[in-house]
Amino acid sequence: MQIIQKAIIPIAGYGTRLFPATKAVPKALFPIIAQDGLAKPIIQLIIEEALTAGVEEVCLVAQPHQVEPITDYFSGDVPDAIRDKPELAKQVDKLVEIGERLQFAIQAEPQGFGHAIYCAKDFAADEPVMILLGDHLYISDTDETCAKQLVDVFAAVGKSVTSLDVCDESELSLNGIVQGSSTPDNPNLYILNRITEKPTVDFAREHMQVAGVWDEEETNQYLCHFGIDLLTPLLFDILDYNFRNQILTHGEIQLRDAMAEMVKQEGMYGYRVAGSRFDTGNPQELLRTTYTFGLHGPYRETLI
Repeated sequence: MQIIQKAIIPIAGYGTRLFPATKAVPKALFPIIAQDGLAKPIIQLIIEEALTAGVEEVCLVAQPHQVEPITDYFSGDVPDAIRDKPELAKQVDKLVEIGERLQFAIQAEPQGFGHAIYCAKDFAADEPVMILLGDHLYISDTDETCAKQLVDVFAAVGKSVTSLDVCDESELSLNGIVQGSSTPDNPNLYILNRITEKPTVDFAREHMQVAGVWDEEETNQYLCHFGIDLLTPLLFDILDYNFRNQILTHGEIQLRDAMAEMVKQEGMYGYRVAGSRFDTGNPQELLRTTYTFGLHGPYRETLI
């Protein structure tokens, strides 16, 4: 099995839930005080997550107007007053290093998560890829990042792997849901049987229950996608077919539909990552993310 050297991150949304700030700054460049105490844009934190897992090249699926400000950010074009300070010059060098790894694929008109990934087909070039959501951040419960945990599983099982979380029944309309069975040697590793994008409650109760997760007497919970996927090149064959034949769910080309077909054709694993995911795509979750990252950084005492 090849190692994962490429990551695709779609960022081409309009940022309507964070308007009017997104009129001035692309959502991907909104700042977060990171765990190291530095103010970094969301996209930098996502890219750094990928780099910790061995990724060498990153493709951002963007709208045309997003390319210039992001390219400018990951450049060495800063005032001399910043370059003259060693601690800041070090950060500039890191930005330049990331910028040298970046490529862009253009999604001129949003047609779904699957379509965004399909736009990066040439970048993938028939290699396995890591896919990360463009507005999700992660805090690991271990010394290894969430992405690195998943890469280690990918290397061990030799098949596509999606990261997993647990969600309540009230969250079905927000998530892709998986069904499968845990492996004998690792209760956090699942052999997947089915993937469904935003199922109804009735469908989920009948088809998506997972032993050890769903308990009617105590809590109706399901396994959902955590936001990081490691997928083989078969993905792009299926996305190509779905695009040419306009196979849509909720009016869009869905990544989870393609992954569901991958489960049927070559199999897929799911892994419950030791960590937490944080959304930055709406005001409430952006606020919660900012606060939680603050609690995990050097300025914790400011917040408590």
